[in-house]
Amino acid sequence: MKISRILCFCLPLALAAGHVQAQDDLLRNTFYIGAGRAESGDPLENDDTPWSIGFLHQRADSRLVLGFDIGREGTMIDSTWGLDERPKQATSYNLLIGGSLVDNGRFRTDAALLVGLRESFADCPDSYLGFQCYADRAPDTEYKGNFGAVLTLSVDRLALGLRATGESTQLVAGLRF
Repeated sequence: MKISRILCFCLPLALAAGHVQAQDDLLRNTFYIGAGRAESGDPLENDDTPWSIGFLHQRADSRLVLGFDIGREGTMIDSTWGLDERPKQATSYNLLIGGSLVDNGRFRTDAALLVGLRESFADCPDSYLGFQCYADRAPDTEYKGNFGAVLTLSVDRLALGLRATGESTQLVAGLRF
């Protein structure tokens, strides 16, 4: 399971990085952090503040924007040792693909579709020694699809925007470089 998490992290990074080359045009990358407000009231839903961190890259010869995003949003049911179907905040791993809608150097607008996976359930046999799972194994984790969109508006090096999925809506702020 740890290998799949590493691959989920490295694959988007490799796709977004592209070839290492000198670029005449600057400000083709955007790094952002997002946060939103949690909905509360339902005892079976997690009410921790959702957040995300992401990266967008535009190739020099194209309007195509690729990126990745990792978020903590929504609810995961945790049934590992001592946690009998306890709602916890889920982690999502997402790829972003979209385009640069406006790019005149100083101003830029990017829109991207967000497609990924979100944890939905974790379970394992109980440990008799106090580990999270029997024999200190990793829990069996189930995933659901995570879909949404990211929109950023940039002026010079500052980027502001919105990230919306089925689990949360977040304001994002970042830097172009």
